[in-house]
Amino acid sequence: MTTEAIGSADADRGAASDGLMARLSRRSLVILSIWFVLFAVELIVSINLAGGRLVFTLDDAYIHLAVADQILSGGYGVNLGEFSSPSSSIIWPYLIAATEAVHLGGWGPLLISAAAAAATIVTIMRLLEGCGLFDAAGSWLVGALCVTTIFIISAVALAMTGLEHSLHVWATVTTFAGLAAAAQGRAPSGLQIVALVLLPLIRFEGAALACAALAALVLLRQRRAAALAAALIAAALLAYAARMHALGLPLLPSSVLLKARFVEAAYERTTAFSAVTDNLILSLINPYGQRLLLLGMAVAATACWLRGDRSALIIAGAVLAAVGGHVAFGQYDWFHRYEVYVIALAAVAWLWLVARLRPHLDARVATALNAPLLMLLGFAAWPYVAAALATPLASRNIYQQQYQMGRFAREFYRHPVAVNDLGLVAYRNPNYVLDLWGLGSEPVRKAKLAGHYGPAEMAALAAQHAVGMAMIYDRWFPQGVPASWTKVAVLHTPFVTVAAGDVAFYRTPDADPAEVTRALKAFAPTLPPNVALDILSR
Repeated sequence: MTTEAIGSADADRGAASDGLMARLSRRSLVILSIWFVLFAVELIVSINLAGGRLVFTLDDAYIHLAVADQILSGGYGVNLGEFSSPSSSIIWPYLIAATEAVHLGGWGPLLISAAAAAATIVTIMRLLEGCGLFDAAGSWLVGALCVTTIFIISAVALAMTGLEHSLHVWATVTTFAGLAAAAQGRAPSGLQIVALVLLPLIRFEGAALACAALAALVLLRQRRAAALAAALIAAALLAYAARMHALGLPLLPSSVLLKARFVEAAYERTTAFSAVTDNLILSLINPYGQRLLLLGMAVAATACWLRGDRSALIIAGAVLAAVGGHVAFGQYDWFHRYEVYVIALAAVAWLWLVARLRPHLDARVATALNAPLLMLLGFAAWPYVAAALATPLASRNIYQQQYQMGRFAREFYRHPVAVNDLGLVAYRNPNYVLDLWGLGSEPVRKAKLAGHYGPAEMAALAAQHAVGMAMIYDRWFPQGVPASWTKVAVLHTPFVTVAAGDVAFYRTPDADPAEVTRALKAFAPTLPPNVALDILSR
């Protein structure tokens, strides 16, 4: 599977036609094969390092799985009979509920994410083949571009987070493909309309591209498609809002309310302008933000070169609006997942614009552009290469810490507990789990946003739910813990994607000291290598 093999597909191409684009090209099959091998190796190594189990690289995936189980039980949240909104996505928990209904467990989100990654690769290949980008390119350039495509969308690592981001990347790229079709005078396909409608439902950040794409479709004289998509988006958002109102929950999920910078500004009594300014500064100094800004500038510069091409300018404007939205309001990193959708969008849009520009360039100028094009794309893709390399270690890290905490809560202590990292402790746990950080516990979230949260509130909530033990990161609670709590153990783990290497175990007044000691002593010998439980009090 060399670059020559990829590039040799050009000889069979001929003129692009609807028949050709309706099936997978030889080039697409080669790239899918490369991706499949890389992903399979990643998955096998990750499972091997995680004690023979599928463990995602982030604990957050298990929050969605816990919510999905509650949806199947008629609720919404992480605890039976208590409503909360910890999911960062409107539709993802419902998709996972379908896989939970057939008892797929963690394999459900993995299969959806892997399928989305494969579909994204196919969509990009069809788009670039259809716009003629590969027509005049040498085999080495085609091969390099195709392999870079795998990483620019983080197709190897992103699915192993177990989260909605791979699906978000697919919806983003497919929406762009719909705009590219509109630029050629064709109506977006049904699948492309579905992708556009799903954008804000998969991730709230998708609203920026969705709005920009609707405006672009109107300008590209595809008003019927725009009206249909807008109506479906409005209906879906209204249904979600009605559901949250009926449950007594806020319209935005806890993850947005507790993490987003512009929401922080509201409860810190600062202005939205200052929040946007802070985010702009962050984009300038953050390595991911810098990559996004460089790609945005490349899109803008190429669009200026194509200033006589109305369709190209409209599409570039939509892409730059989405880029600007993320620069002003979006987040970065968190194991290479928050910005990947807009990085992929900017990169694919730039390649599409370059393909439209090439026929207007002298052959020598077009050839001279190959090196900087590959350099910028490689620079943008590098973090996702690093993510792929780190993924097996990250899976092992979650197995070493949160998976073990979940085991302790379900198999050894078997009573209500409190945590500040919710996922694996709550997933398939029949006992109550109090989230001291606030994602899965509405009283905590409300107290934090009101500025009235500290040891007293922690003690009261723990007592209310008969919580006997708390497993927390001490540094997440600068005001300390309730004086009535006793630190009884510390779980020492390596540090890769977990928020801290040490987890403090506290016994509350509601716990039986002898029972806690027995549980800790039974738990300690079962821990995997390089993990230790330091029991402090008996």
